[in-house]
Parts: sequence; structure tokens; C-alpha cells
Amino acid sequence: MKKKDAVLKLWRECFDDSDQYVDMFFSEVYRDDDALLLEQDNRPISSMLLQRYAMNFHGVTVSVSYVCGAATTRKSRDQGCMSTLMREALRCSYDRGDMLCTLIPANDWLYHYYGHFCFSPVFYVDIERYTSAHTFRHEGVYTLYEALDTPEAYSFFREMMERRKCTIQHTEEQYHQILMDNSADAGIVTAIADCAGHPVAMAFAVPVDGEAVVKDVLSIDEDARSAVLEEVHKEFADMPITVYGYYKSADGELRQRGMARIVNASHCLSIIAQAYPKMKLALRLTDPVITENNGIFLLSEGECRKVDNHEGKLDYDIDIEVLTSIVFGNDVTRHILDFPAVRPFISLMLD
Repeated sequence: MKKKDAVLKLWRECFDDSDQYVDMFFSEVYRDDDALLLEQDNRPISSMLLQRYAMNFHGVTVSVSYVCGAATTRKSRDQGCMSTLMREALRCSYDRGDMLCTLIPANDWLYHYYGHFCFSPVFYVDIERYTSAHTFRHEGVYTLYEALDTPEAYSFFREMMERRKCTIQHTEEQYHQILMDNSADAGIVTAIADCAGHPVAMAFAVPVDGEAVVKDVLSIDEDARSAVLEEVHKEFADMPITVYGYYKSADGELRQRGMARIVNASHCLSIIAQAYPKMKLALRLTDPVITENNGIFLLSEGECRKVDNHEGKLDYDIDIEVLTSIVFGNDVTRHILDFPAVRPFISLMLD
């Protein structure tokens, strides 16, 4: 059986996705190079995809992986199949040059499960809720921008995404996949333009359990944002609206959205050292999966060095999960540590 056919078979068994979505995903998104497959007696029993993305991080674009489609046939569950694949995925992510591995748990209990592999819940969204009677008021005059599947539309999308700190970015191909994903979920992508006809705001919305969920909204300012959300309201007139927004401040009302794990500590710390050349830091790091991350790292004068021994005082003696939490500033560490943490953001991952 071909790898793609094996992964597709497991996908159909384990996930309750529509035929339209599955057909779209395996014709437009799936790549054999991203697929990890576990077999037993020449029979596929578990699989996952390790997709490729980029993220802006302290002024540098880094390669990140995204785990999705983790599936195990019912007869083979609770036998360690997914644990085997997850360790293989982390190893693969390091070997192909990623700095970070990311994922969005399908259920709340999976946050605990992925914690066993040193993932930390660092991705959040700012939740906004509106009733079906809410009016999104705006002052500007806008028109609908309908040419969404065009280079100009993607250029606007990319520019808005790149304005956000530490955000998972999408290539033009991935942008088109997002449009297809929304369509497969019976959703809409709506955009508005200014008086010159240039896009100024874009929203991605799908109906979920009687409400319209805006998976992301991109805009040049708050007025355009309100205007495009009013267009979403017109499309889903009888539904309340929930917006998964980019966080507005560190003190915003945030909800867990996803997890991350540093897979290349040296690369990560080198970027931070270069961005903050006055920082001096000594830390011992342990990683139960990626042995290259084990050791002592010294940050000073804009560089990061890995050494075997260090006679001075250590600032941190931590594992890779804690380092991930520190670097990406979860709700505990960001309030107590003097470290240049940055809150990451993830959206539109076809989940």
C-alpha cells in the first residue's frame, strides 16, 4: 500500500471530517515527505504529518514544524504507537533544521499528553464574543473586495501577518489552502477595500455549533476591523459571533490555543543572544529526546556557546519544556523572570 493511501485510510478511520475536506486535504495539502507512518506486519497502524512552516522570531525567520493528523487504528491504541511516532517526529524536526515544533491539541486532555514530550502551552488567542444583535460600528466607507484568490490579496494577507510578532507565517500556497479549507467547512472569507480598491481587512469565518467562529481577522486599523466583522455578521445574521483574535496586550483575556517545543536549543539561544547582545546568561539544559540539546549554554556579547563544563554560577538548570516556557513567556514565567520573552501566535492551520 502506498504511504498516502495508508495515511488516508487511518485518517478516515480516526477523524470525522467531511468527504469534501478530506478530498481537499489529500489532493492539495498532503505530502509524502511530511508523513510519518508506523506499520506492524505490513499493516499501517499509526501515522502523523510533520508539516513545514516559518515563523518570525526576534527579527529572524525560522523554520518550524507543525504536527497534525496524529492517528492510531483502534486495535493498536494504548500500545505506545503515538509515543514512538512523536519521538521520531521530534528527531526529524531537528534533523531537517527546524527550531521549533508546534501543534494544536484536538482536545483539552491532550495538553497533558503532549506535555510528556516537553511541549508547553504557549500559543493563546484573545477571545471576543458578540451576540447576534451586535452592531459593528465604523466610520470609514468600504466596499467588498472579492478577488481573494489573487497575488494582491495574498500580498495584503502576508503583510498583515508579518506585522505580528512571533507569528506562524503562511506561504502563498498555504494561503490558497486556507481558502479551500474555509470553503470545505462551509465557511466564508470576506474582505473589504478602501476607496482606491485596495484590501484593508480580511476575516476567516466558519459556522460551528450554531455560532460563527472567526478564526482570524486581519486589518490595517480598528475601523477596518469593525467593518469586516460587520460583513461577517451580515453573512451569519442569526448567529452569535466568536472571534479568535490576535492578543491585544499581555493582560488580555486569553485562552490556550496550541503548544510548542524547542527542538534546536542552540539555534534558538543564538538568535536571542544576537538580538540582545548585552545579555549574559549561563544555563544547563536537559532534553530526554534530542541529545544535541543536552549541555551548558553560555550567552554573552551577542553569541551563544555550548560548553562541556562551566565553573561559574548557573542562572538556570532546566529541561527543554521549561526553556520553551521561558522563551515564549507563558503565564507563569513571564511574570517572574527577567528574560526577553515573546508571546507567539498561531492561526489558520487547517485544524
